[in-house]
Amino acid sequence: MKIFEIGVLKTGTTSLGRAFEILGFNHQGCSFTARNEYNKSTENKTHDGYWWKTPPDKSIFDMIDKFDSFEDDPWRHIDYEILDKRYPNSKFILLERDDESWIRSLEYWCSPNAKGNEEWETWDKWNKNIIDTRWVTDRENVIREKLEWKQQKYSMIKEYFRDRTDNLLVMNICAGEGWETLCPFLNKHTPNVQFPKLNVWASDMENSNPNPLVDSRNPIPT
Repeated sequence: MKIFEIGVLKTGTTSLGRAFEILGFNHQGCSFTARNEYNKSTENKTHDGYWWKTPPDKSIFDMIDKFDSFEDDPWRHIDYEILDKRYPNSKFILLERDDESWIRSLEYWCSPNAKGNEEWETWDKWNKNIIDTRWVTDRENVIREKLEWKQQKYSMIKEYFRDRTDNLLVMNICAGEGWETLCPFLNKHTPNVQFPKLNVWASDMENSNPNPLVDSRNPIPT
């Protein structure tokens, strides 16, 4: 059985990855090697803002064969229908997060004006690609684009797995869900430890040190 996180970034994915490890799964999180192989083996096609159905080559599947669980890049970008067909009876997890805090976190991560990103132009190529200057020059359209992309992707996934609750779990780690939601889905006993809460420092900084782009004075446009 394989377990794939197939949602979007900034939804508690790092905490989920640590939870997989605590439960005893051979886990693979973000992998630069796999991402580079994926980018080489696929043409990144989009469909209304969503990564479309381009099968990766054998090297990606060889990597997947070595592990039990996956979260982050590039695994969430591999089409879930391809993974579902290649790995029957696998489990898929979609992490929810409310739009307001998700956009705030995404902007804090990707805006050149966010605290800690001031010297982004000196970063290496991969980290530079995280920054999107449109958060400064075209913020309202970026927010609409990101929300539409997230909502469409989640709608497509939920529709595909409709009536397959044994295969898709929708949970909200950011709202406090943890072992009580995850363990029954994976047929695991609840560990005698708290559910991991990783990268909380970033969320605290988002809330306690908001830059002018992301605080309540500059809310999500409707």
